[in-house]
Amino acid sequence: MRRMKETDARELFTFMADRIDIESIPLDDDKTYELLSKGDTDGVYMMESNWDKYDLLQTKPQNFEELVACVAFSHSLLLNPYIYTYLKMTEVRPLTYPIYTKIEYVESVLKETRGLLVYQHQATLINDYIKNMSVEDKESYRLAIRIIKTEIERRKHTLADYSFFYKRALLCYRIAYIKANLTDVFELFWKKRCN
Repeated sequence: MRRMKETDARELFTFMADRIDIESIPLDDDKTYELLSKGDTDGVYMMESNWDKYDLLQTKPQNFEELVACVAFSHSLLLNPYIYTYLKMTEVRPLTYPIYTKIEYVESVLKETRGLLVYQHQATLINDYIKNMSVEDKESYRLAIRIIKTEIERRKHTLADYSFFYKRALLCYRIAYIKANLTDVFELFWKKRCN
């Protein structure tokens, strides 16, 4: 079976225009996340390969930010090896995690990615914050700063572009939403595209 292309996705949205306003669908639909978490993504742009389905089955995204991270892990070969650290961050905290998240701002920046540095903009925000810290705060958090700066330097070539993967995840989510909530219409469209 052929895979969904971006042009197919755009045509699907046009095909569905009289049924739903694709721009205003909720990004917290339980049926959509259930479909994604089960890897039931045949016909869902960006998430159709066995590789993508495996990552979905592992991460089981429950909100849009988790889906963005999953798409980034699946489609960035340099970032993909960190998916296992991402998964563990929920249950098992690595030794350094509590140290660099002692800086509240760093913890808030990394919250959406479970304490893991994933995106380029996170590194920029953290570096800018550290640069503007007072001398006293820099001294108080010296170890945490050293650890997070080392992590940023070590990982700078693996960090993903959030805006790129946000757009990809949004496209993926919208298709999954249609598949989960308007299944018959989705199947009709997809059969026509495949024949």
